[in-house]
Amino acid sequence: MSSIELGLYPLIGDTEPLTNATAFQEKVQTSYGLVKVSVYGDRKRHPIVTFHDIGLDADNNFQNFFQFGTVAEFADKFCVYNINAPGQEMDAKPFGENFVFPSMESMPSIVQAVVNHFGFRTFIGFGIGAGANVMLRYALENQNKLDALILVNCSAGKAGWIEWGYQKMNINYLRSNRVTNFTTDYLMWHHFGTRLDECNPDIVHQYKAFFYNLPNPTNLAAFIESFLNRSPIEFSRDGTAGPKLNIPVLQIVGARSAFIDDSVDVNSKLDPAKSDWVKISDSCGLVLDDKPERVTEATMLFLQGLGFFPALNVPTLIKRMEAISQPSMTATTTICENINEVEAGF
Repeated sequence: MSSIELGLYPLIGDTEPLTNATAFQEKVQTSYGLVKVSVYGDRKRHPIVTFHDIGLDADNNFQNFFQFGTVAEFADKFCVYNINAPGQEMDAKPFGENFVFPSMESMPSIVQAVVNHFGFRTFIGFGIGAGANVMLRYALENQNKLDALILVNCSAGKAGWIEWGYQKMNINYLRSNRVTNFTTDYLMWHHFGTRLDECNPDIVHQYKAFFYNLPNPTNLAAFIESFLNRSPIEFSRDGTAGPKLNIPVLQIVGARSAFIDDSVDVNSKLDPAKSDWVKISDSCGLVLDDKPERVTEATMLFLQGLGFFPALNVPTLIKRMEAISQPSMTATTTICENINEVEAGF
């Protein structure tokens, strides 16, 4: 497979996304122009709305996870709407000279435009990295619209010094329409963490090739700059230092992620009765690709606790899915750590 083909779906190859579901692409008008939304599943089903991380478009970021998780029990409950940030889809055209990319503070307006376009009464929000930051901001402003929130590698604070130094240099390279080895190293750090030698070598190799061949560096520079300049999200567990988030939240982070401490900080500001923090053992930061079976299990148990899949035996289902996708995987793999020490039923 060539690097151009890798740019479509880094780890899926020729496998069709979301088994037994057809993807529909729809353009939604926002204050920042038209954004691309990929829709998977029956629109009569309950919506899950996703927002992706930097360096990946919506389909690339969520493809592996939703393909693993779309057994009949899952697909019969939900329809997935993958939002692309402006100009971040793989086939996007370069921004015009006068285009102003949205700040992280204004990005929730894009989510709201999608919600209005499709007429959602309520939905489940699902964000990764920069997308998790967007979804958290949206949730705090629109708590009546969210049934639940799933956040992966979420940071609610401003950029740290390491992140700032990495990103400022990369923005300069990307604006000159170049993807350098330094840029690739930064994106690998952002998605995988610092211990690449302990990550799955196949995933590492494929994503290095994928990032090095990104088709639209100048558009990516705008998203990175927006994320770099993000303001802290003000909220608190008891409502005394910012609003209280009153919806159920599942946080997921890989054990080697660069954003573990950030996600712990977010957890400290959430109601422990309505939130769970799950660290996936022996996983890089790109946990949806590295350990999709563990993320699927945590997600389905979380949603089961909210009334979905009431009669489903999730552990048994996950073992069956593992046997189909990875015959050599044993059932003894360590699943996760939960900072709130809540039982598996959430």
